Formats: sequence, C-alpha cells, structure tokens
Amino acid sequence: MKRHKARENAFLLVFESLFLNLEVDELINIANEVGEISMNGYSKKIIAGVLQNRDEIDKKIEPLLKKWDINRISNVLRAILEVSVYEILYVDDVDPPVSINEAVELAKKYFSDDGPAFVNGILGNFVRSIK
Repeated sequence: MKRHKARENAFLLVFESLFLNLEVDELINIANEVGEISMNGYSKKIIAGVLQNRDEIDKKIEPLLKKWDINRISNVLRAILEVSVYEILYVDDVDPPVSINEAVELAKKYFSDDGPAFVNGILGNFVRSIK
C-alpha cells in the first residue's frame, strides 16, 4: 500500500475517533471487521500517534484558527489537520510540504469549497511557526 492510501485510511479512522471514544486497537479491529479500510504499519502509526498526542496536536492547531475553537471546525478538517500536524511533528521521513499537499488533497476529496484553502493556510502557518 502506498503512503498516500495509508494516510487516507488513517485519516478515516482518526475522523471516526472524533465520534467514538475507542482505543486504537478497537478502531483498527472495527476497520478490519468491516473490511473497507485496510491498515498497514504506517496507517497504524498515524492513528496511534494522533490519538496519543491529540491534546498536544490540537493545542498547536487552535492558535492558528483565529478566534475559532477547534471543536467548532468541521470534524473532517480537524482530522485532516491532526494527521498532517502529527506527521510534521513526529514523522522524520515526511517533509512538511509533502504532508501539507496530502492534507490539501484529502480536503479536496472529503470536503468542499474552501476546505483545501483553509487546510493549506493553517498548515502553512503552522510550519512557519515552528521554524
């Protein structure tokens, strides 16, 4: 499985985790039972990493939202941002521009209108803030 698909599958479970208060293994087991989302090591790493570090990740995102609380943005966009911020902070072999591009592509596929521009702006500001 290519990283693009692994990232997308991880995003789907990170999104699902915003609705279900389940542990990583439970989310992965449900995905395996349903059979529509396949997991590989990279997908599992992202899901586990986001869930273990969600509070810290969200604290990095929230100041960039300009007068918005993270709980007020779409869960689709939140999950996309969480996956990308996790990759930028914790995955050494993913360059930030690659993660941002992948996040924008997810926003194009799973959101509409201004979602891709919103994701690009937030993540661009995030990368500039950590340099």
